Amino acid sequence: MDDNREYETDSGTRGNKALPLFILLFLASLALNLFLFFKYAKNGAEIKEKNIELSELYKAANLRADSLQAELDFTLAQLQDKINENLAQEDLKEEIRQQLETKKAALSSAHRRISKLIASGSSSEGSYAGGTSGSGSGFPKNLAQAKNQISSLRQTNEEYLQKIEEVQDQYLSAQQDADKYQEEAKTYRIINDSLVEVTSTLNKKLEIASIMRVAGLKISPIREKNGKQEITEKASKTDRIKINFSVLESDLTEKEKKEMVIRIIAPGGVVLSKDNNKLQDIDEVTSLRETITYDGSEKGITFYYDQKAEYKKGSYKVELLSNGKILDRKSFSLR
Repeated sequence: MDDNREYETDSGTRGNKALPLFILLFLASLALNLFLFFKYAKNGAEIKEKNIELSELYKAANLRADSLQAELDFTLAQLQDKINENLAQEDLKEEIRQQLETKKAALSSAHRRISKLIASGSSSEGSYAGGTSGSGSGFPKNLAQAKNQISSLRQTNEEYLQKIEEVQDQYLSAQQDADKYQEEAKTYRIINDSLVEVTSTLNKKLEIASIMRVAGLKISPIREKNGKQEITEKASKTDRIKINFSVLESDLTEKEKKEMVIRIIAPGGVVLSKDNNKLQDIDEVTSLRETITYDGSEKGITFYYDQKAEYKKGSYKVELLSNGKILDRKSFSLR
């Protein structure tokens, strides 16, 4: 019996101790719940207020985009009108006209580019209008870039058009000066034409006088035997070709050096020359190039052409040239 009373006493004691702890935990839990409730309520109010602000900002951004687009359109219209005004000039320098046409196309391209930037800046991608933060937070930056580009477009093109107009003014001024002196130029034109005609006549006479005149061109196939020269007609016995001619007298020629060119054209049209393998154009191939001193007096000239290869049978042609002009031609045959 005593044991039962002792057990009841211990149970009552433990129950009395647990009650205050339970009450304390309950109150703490209640306080925590109240704290969290007020915190979330406050955050909800802040989020709602922020969404309202963002919604207003989105509306303002749309209004700003409209004004930027209007500013862009007005700027482009002004610049295009200025360009068209310059293009309307009848005496516009052709180079300037081409540059202005190119500038018109560049302005249209810039207008499309900036318009796209404004459109992307005015769109929230469905985030601000819906009241969420979303992914469209960069649109004010696009609008700011568009604003800067419009300002830059206006400034650079206004400076460009100002320089274009200055160049055109200089061009017109030069034309006016040319017109001013045109009458004076007409006065001297008759005298000048007369002088040109006289000069041309004198130049032609001097040109004719400076060309050497030759006579007696003679071509002789030579065979050398025992130190003596013999004329031969056989290709197998021909050792060299002798070219003789006389330079005629000229009273209008001063002493000067003249280059003489000789072309020996073999059967088949090949020009005899040591440089055949080096030259591609047959007109440039020469057999001999010699320089003589020509003082206007008549003198006899003799040249020799030698080659290691045996001469072929057939008809040969010889051309004598000076300063690119043929002075005389001759032909001979070998059998």
